[in-house]
Amino acid sequence: MTNKIRPFTTDTLTVRWGHLHMPDDKFGEDTANHSVTVIVDADLQTVLDDMMAEAGASKINGLREDDEGITLLKAKSKTFVKRGDKTFPCRDAKAQPTTATAFGGDKVRLRLSPVKLTRDDSLSLFLNGCQIIEKNQVDSGTGGFEPTEGFEDPTPAEPADMATSVDATEDMPF
Repeated sequence: MTNKIRPFTTDTLTVRWGHLHMPDDKFGEDTANHSVTVIVDADLQTVLDDMMAEAGASKINGLREDDEGITLLKAKSKTFVKRGDKTFPCRDAKAQPTTATAFGGDKVRLRLSPVKLTRDDSLSLFLNGCQIIEKNQVDSGTGGFEPTEGFEDPTPAEPADMATSVDATEDMPF
């Protein structure tokens, strides 16, 4: 049994991890879902605390601290997996549909639907939408690294295009 609460849209948050490009089926096809993990800022924490108190919930599912003491929130959705969609549909900053999906470092706004679960009085926040406000730009010319002192190859290699450097049909060692 569940008690639905009015959905809400967050302010802009930073993505720690996004699994919107394809379903996460680590624990099998029947548990596959799209998910996004964001860093909880002070404003979102206030919203979550107020919502938890209003709902009389004992905890918020998907809320945890990482090893550095940063509070993270993971929101999931099975809706598009059940429909057979590979990717979770995102919106751009102008609220128009986009083929891009959110990854670590991106700035997003999330549309979340809180649901109080009566089995344990916990509160789950289901992902209803993701608006990408800013993409984390990685300089592919330097592989994401800044130059520093140290080893310098006198005969540098030609940069490889990561998208085509590995045969997708080849077995990966991990």
